[in-house]
Amino acid sequence: YYSMGYPLFALNAERFETNLVEAAGGICVNKRLKRKGKPGVNITVDELNELNPEYMFISGFLSSPASDYLHYCTEHGIVGDAVGAGRVYNVPAGWDFGSPRWILGFMFLATTLHPEIFSFDLEEEQREFYRRFYGITGDKFVANRDFSRPVVGAPEDE
Repeated sequence: YYSMGYPLFALNAERFETNLVEAAGGICVNKRLKRKGKPGVNITVDELNELNPEYMFISGFLSSPASDYLHYCTEHGIVGDAVGAGRVYNVPAGWDFGSPRWILGFMFLATTLHPEIFSFDLEEEQREFYRRFYGITGDKFVANRDFSRPVVGAPEDE
């Protein structure tokens, strides 16, 4: 299951993100939803419970922490395999759509869904990707959630 922001906003079946789940070897239950919107639709607790996803992925764009997401599920009666097992994951910002960094999202999804097959070192893959394609070395990049672009430098401590 792939959502944006909170559990009851399901991304459309045709979105890049939902197709990325399938390319990584998953079954994206969003494809069972009949309604469409841009970029997705609000669904009910009953609809989500009926989908009963094994995994829940939160888009890196406009997301909340997985712990808040799970808390929302618990407080609102969202149950099922993913919630019960704690298989709720934040996809890092910019890794799931809109830029060449989708390949990092693919590696993230594949490693999460099939750790017995894939064991990408995502930190190393990210460092190499940013070095090779953006010319940024070390850990000198942070995600800009507004546009999901890499930014050189870390935010200042206040």
